[in-house]
Amino acid sequence: MAYKLDRLARNLRLLLEVEQKLASCHVSLTSVKESVDTSTGTGKMVFQMFGMIAEWERDNIIERTRSGRIQRYRDGCWAGGKPPYGYAYNKATRKLVVDETEARVVRRIYSEYGRGKALSGISEGLNRDKIPGRSKNCKGWRSTAVRQVLLNPTYEGTQIVNRHTHISDINRIDLSKAIRISVPAIVTKEIWLAAQERLKNNKRSRPKCQDEFLLQGMITCGICGHAYRAERIHGKRYYSCRGRMKYHHLDGSPRCKSPSFRAEWLESEIWQRVDEIINDPNTLSVVIRDTIENLRAREADLNARLKPIEERLAEIAQQKARLADDWVIRNMNSDKFRELKDSLDREEIRIRGLKASIDPAQIDELENTRGMLRFWERQVRAMDWNTENEDGTMTRVVGGPHQVALKVVGLEDRRLGTTTGFPASKREMLDRLNVRLFVFNHGMEVNALFPIEPIGSLSCSPPSWTGRSLPRKGE
Repeated sequence: MAYKLDRLARNLRLLLEVEQKLASCHVSLTSVKESVDTSTGTGKMVFQMFGMIAEWERDNIIERTRSGRIQRYRDGCWAGGKPPYGYAYNKATRKLVVDETEARVVRRIYSEYGRGKALSGISEGLNRDKIPGRSKNCKGWRSTAVRQVLLNPTYEGTQIVNRHTHISDINRIDLSKAIRISVPAIVTKEIWLAAQERLKNNKRSRPKCQDEFLLQGMITCGICGHAYRAERIHGKRYYSCRGRMKYHHLDGSPRCKSPSFRAEWLESEIWQRVDEIINDPNTLSVVIRDTIENLRAREADLNARLKPIEERLAEIAQQKARLADDWVIRNMNSDKFRELKDSLDREEIRIRGLKASIDPAQIDELENTRGMLRFWERQVRAMDWNTENEDGTMTRVVGGPHQVALKVVGLEDRRLGTTTGFPASKREMLDRLNVRLFVFNHGMEVNALFPIEPIGSLSCSPPSWTGRSLPRKGE
């Protein structure tokens, strides 16, 4: 029972889904204010009418509110919401005024940046002086927050509003509809422009880390859950846990103590294990067939969850098509047609609701599983890889995928990889094998489509390569 239908939802689709879910549980929906009872046909019709009215009223409220907010902006007033950091709202004038306490922090940021200090150094100084963050829920200052202050044109006296048509398009700026409001400046235009120039000059095009770091994005800390990042320190390549960095622990929580690894050592350890498998044709044949069996079992399990829903939706579509034929060809009664069609519509809404409730990750997993299954099935066929000559005869090129892998990995020949369908680089090979690394105190586990030997006690690794406290920005 609901007091009013618009208290339940102001969207007709949501109302229908709620009503269908209740009906599937043999529960009728009753509204006190509108005297609606969905247990009868008339009640269902009135229910849908009130739902449409509620949605129309909601859209009108949004439109009037948006128009009023834009008009206030055009009048040079603040239209509500949290004011930018450094400003406060004056109810008497309905405009923004400078909050001197926060404005001093803004001026400090621009001053230190103008003197050549880095973003990380500015944020560390603010946190060291225990200056509160920009909001109550903010746990201190980070480099990104400092950068946003430096980029904001509000501080030089020009606030730009109405740049987005909807919150879902927050990253899509439409300056043709933007409104500029004059506000009290906290820094001069010259200081603000100087900061923009330095920010622009500091941008550097970075090479893709994936070409430089073989295991980029594959390592996870099993202690704190953070991903490992790839970085260069004093010209040397490392993999380090992000949980070791200060800005992940501004609330005072302890930093992760997982070791950092020299990239050359770790990449060599992982690739050696993979190489032992792909270089042994007997082992590789067994591994490929076991992998295919596991993938087929996983595909069957995922299909068992998703296939009945797709089959039921297809069945409903066929029933609707037959119903339309009966109405036209057999001259079905209009009332009977509408009754049957409404019943099918409600059933379709219910089934689509079930489909929407399924974790999208499961659907993605099914697609990924199918893709990997097709790939490894191709590798089985490649065990007797042949090519056709101009005269139509067949020539044996390699005896198995391991030989293709040797050529591909050894020569990094991408054309060969494209021709055979086998991975054209070490990175592609690891991606195909779905290799993932998890770091623990006792060692490192290696997960993949087939079993790979873990890396034992990390203390056995060369001390100059792992477990060191590395100097880095943010620590």
